[in-house]
Amino acid sequence: MATATMLATTSVGAQSIGVTSISIGDPLGKPPTAAERVLRVGIDLQAGELVTTGAEDRCHLLFLDGTALTVGPQARLTLDKFVYDKDRKLGALTLSATQGMFRLVGGKISKTVPITVHTPASTLTIRGGIMMFKVAPIETIATFLFGYEMTMSGAGRTRSVTTPGWQVSALAGQPPGLPILPPRGGLAGEMRTLEAPGVRPGDSAADRAAQKSGFADRNSGLGPAARGPIQGGPQPRHGDGSGPPRDPMLRPPLLQGPGDPPR
Repeated sequence: MATATMLATTSVGAQSIGVTSISIGDPLGKPPTAAERVLRVGIDLQAGELVTTGAEDRCHLLFLDGTALTVGPQARLTLDKFVYDKDRKLGALTLSATQGMFRLVGGKISKTVPITVHTPASTLTIRGGIMMFKVAPIETIATFLFGYEMTMSGAGRTRSVTTPGWQVSALAGQPPGLPILPPRGGLAGEMRTLEAPGVRPGDSAADRAAQKSGFADRNSGLGPAARGPIQGGPQPRHGDGSGPPRDPMLRPPLLQGPGDPPR
């Protein structure tokens, strides 16, 4: 309830594109024409803002269209572009991440236009869904958790992933490899990175806020026309579009470990 109130309050500001909904430690934000400040809960976000976190910092950013971004420790991210027409529910969101661990839950913009994330090694897009991605100077690893489609592009090649739990990676200057399914529990370390120190995966304030917000159901759980078995997309298929279709009755991605059989 508090998060929704903050969102409504910040929407009146012409330059506000969202709000900090969760802050752990002292994550920093540097708007293009203002002084750097700590991103405490309720602090407005601006287009072009540089977000950085230290070793013990984490934050949860909530954009005006309902897109939610969890930023892990030792991360560096720029909020390049945010345009949103709330009446038509259309817009564009572009981010640039140079290092760190992130989880992105697409909001209303991603229903019709993919959200784009530029990294040193590749360009990612997510359409109406959830992805987790790890960025280093020479490599990007992205995991598709839920939704319509995730893509990774680099060196003139694009890989598409439509099956939850599958992962694709790329080295700088090279095309992305074939999607793979990580071993059972293979994402546990990445999940812990997004949590506050000393808590179990799924127990952090940021995760509780994201789950209570209903984003996974309202924003990423329903497609533009709800045509396919998973939110308006094509029938999910393995990895690079080959192989037999997966069971459409998959559990929500934040409750299912990669490699677990569908329920």
